[in-house]
Amino acid sequence: MFFNALVRIRAALLLLLAAGSTATAQVDSAYVQRTIGQLCAPALHGRGYVQNGMGKAADYLAASLQAMGLAAQQQSFSMPVNTFPGVVQLRLGDRELVPGRDFLVAPASGSYRGSSSLKVYDSTTYVTEDRGLLLERVQKLTWSVAPVQQPYAAVQVLASAWPNEAGPVQAHIQAVHVPSFEARNVLAMVPGTRQPDSLIVFTAHYDHLGRMGQQALFAGANDNASGVALLLALADHYRRQPAPYSIAFLFFGAEEAGLVGSEYFVKHPLIDLQKIRFLLNLDLMGNGEEGMTVVNATAFPEAFSLLQQLNGKAGYLPTINARGKARNSDHYWFTERGVPSFFWYTLGARKAYHDVDDVPETLPLYKVREIGQLIFDFVAALTAAH
Repeated sequence: MFFNALVRIRAALLLLLAAGSTATAQVDSAYVQRTIGQLCAPALHGRGYVQNGMGKAADYLAASLQAMGLAAQQQSFSMPVNTFPGVVQLRLGDRELVPGRDFLVAPASGSYRGSSSLKVYDSTTYVTEDRGLLLERVQKLTWSVAPVQQPYAAVQVLASAWPNEAGPVQAHIQAVHVPSFEARNVLAMVPGTRQPDSLIVFTAHYDHLGRMGQQALFAGANDNASGVALLLALADHYRRQPAPYSIAFLFFGAEEAGLVGSEYFVKHPLIDLQKIRFLLNLDLMGNGEEGMTVVNATAFPEAFSLLQQLNGKAGYLPTINARGKARNSDHYWFTERGVPSFFWYTLGARKAYHDVDDVPETLPLYKVREIGQLIFDFVAALTAAH
């Protein structure tokens, strides 16, 4: 088996790598940072479901790959999604609340416009007299995407923004359900020098949550402009220094809507899934001072042991944590089809996630060069196994 071969040659590979076989390779952290900024620019509207944000991001990726001399293949698919392209306003008593900062409209919320007194529903939830609007007090605002629209409106209000005397509520929420939202996956390939029929695949989702109304922008710097920027940097490296195996770069849309893009790709693959020797999904790559976690580590223990030994020899990251199988990013559908897959995500003190604070200006990128080097080493070990 593939990983039995890895075990037999691991010691020799580690000695080879320690001698500097990949020492000349380096991820350009300035390029990664600049690319994150471009992906998070207001003109891309959070790479989401309004103002053609996701479509503009796909165009950006295709153009970036083509500028490297790589052909970009695009795959279209569709899905239902609930969106908030228009007015999103909420006033409690005499206080006008700020969208994204003080409150979030629930992803599946319907539209609402009116003024009403509030009735207590339970200890944290209130409802208007006409029962058209539900308000919930929460300690942390975290947004998402929904495929359906409820027949009523629902809002989460940050507890610290809730006035002592709420008084009547005035709200105007415009929700638009799109039954067939068009999205795209983007693929590029670098042929292998020795075994082009064998594939190493890198994946990252480029979409994020987009906009909630006109004011609240969810830029998604860590989730997942960081992984996309790193993938583009990897593409630039491997097109200049091809590996023994072919390398595929897959950028998925609609991950935030429920891993829709990757599920569609696995059901309608543009590459032979049986030829994938390993898949590495990169998401949340912007931290790293506390190391990273590897999903599927316990499912592929030989590969995880190799990864730990490579990291231990070079000291790239302070720790690499093992985690089992999880349906929490785009690797999942490939694993379900029998493709050996890891999902890497970094750990650190910065906790902005699915909120308006996940912006490039505060993204530390502590270990992006080291993560890139670890990827180069890992790929070198995998492609030397046969």
